Amino acid sequence: MRSILWILSGILFFSSVLVTSAGDKPELQGYCPVAYVALHKAVKGDQKFVSTFKGHKYLFVNADAKMAFDKEPSKFVKNVPYDGWCATGIAMGKKIVANPELLTVVNDKVYLFSTNEAKKAFDMDQPKNIVKADAYYASLTK
Repeated sequence: MRSILWILSGILFFSSVLVTSAGDKPELQGYCPVAYVALHKAVKGDQKFVSTFKGHKYLFVNADAKMAFDKEPSKFVKNVPYDGWCATGIAMGKKIVANPELLTVVNDKVYLFSTNEAKKAFDMDQPKNIVKADAYYASLTK
């Protein structure tokens, strides 16, 4: 099992970009958080429909999605954990940019991944990986 994690660590490191700041770019790489949570689908947002929550900019697929978010933003933000970073990377203690179209839904939360290999590794033991990722991410946000 350690060798698998070691190999995955290398794959994640070399196939993804480590990022430290998003700047003025929209969260979730411009994908709509309402579509993720309500439809469990990756749908690119539109610059015409923008909201800001806790200093983060989000794009939406349409006015209805924006209204739903504006009514309960924390509902949507908390259900795409780790601010959209790769869930497997977070479980391994690394902030790795996710591919916004690679996702797994667990208990109505939408987890994003950098590669298919990262998604497969996460899916092999979802409960354990969620616990590890939650613990690491909590340490980042203190």
